[in-house]
Amino acid sequence: MQEYIKLNGVLIRQPDEGLGYEFETTYTEDTTRTMDGTLYSGAMFTVESFSYEASWLTQEEMSAILQIVAKGAPFTLRYLSPYYGRWRDGRFYVGKGSLSVGRWNEAEERYEKLSFNMIGVDPI
Repeated sequence: MQEYIKLNGVLIRQPDEGLGYEFETTYTEDTTRTMDGTLYSGAMFTVESFSYEASWLTQEEMSAILQIVAKGAPFTLRYLSPYYGRWRDGRFYVGKGSLSVGRWNEAEERYEKLSFNMIGVDPI
């Protein structure tokens, strides 16, 4: 059975090109490099993040997504994790997003684009 990206169990408009993937490691303050380039680090944790972008969403699709992600509260993302190598549920939050108003025709109000980054709450 085909899996789909979901937010809090809600099937949303799937992204135009799939989710972009990044990971970021946070290090201790005393992480440094010596003059010869050797790294002395104290890695603390790494989190996954995904970039979502979809085009020409209806008012209903836009509202459903924004109701979940717009206020910065954690939500459950159903996603395919490159790190874990499987579909899984994880807690994420959105700190910033953007949208472009598209066309406002009677009975066909659509948003040109919605994009945001989802950042993992828990480390991998």
